[in-house]
Amino acid sequence: MKTIKSALLGTKSLIDTNPEVLLVQLKEILKAHRELIINRLMGDLPTYLDYKFNVKADKKMLELVKDRLIDLKKSNADLDTYNSIVQLVLNRSVTHLTNEPFYTEIDEYLSSYVKTTQLKFG
Repeated sequence: MKTIKSALLGTKSLIDTNPEVLLVQLKEILKAHRELIINRLMGDLPTYLDYKFNVKADKKMLELVKDRLIDLKKSNADLDTYNSIVQLVLNRSVTHLTNEPFYTEIDEYLSSYVKTTQLKFG
């Protein structure tokens, strides 16, 4: 039995008798954790875009960025993106999730889009 502790999801137990089943369960947990982070981001998106990308977003840009975040939220979690977490889960009985890898994925996902949109509308 493996355990994942998340400040957003609480404690989750994973059945580790089969590595493939373990990874499927882990994918679902990663996706759920990312969804919660994205939901929080969308609650104050202008502040986040200003802080992270130094962008003062207008209404049109906010709508477009929200659409991109919704697409990311609906997509499956890529285990290659979260390889460091996968390795921790495989090698430890208890893994603590931090938000940093999720924000890294979100920022990379949005960065080229925000810069392109800024050129069009800015």
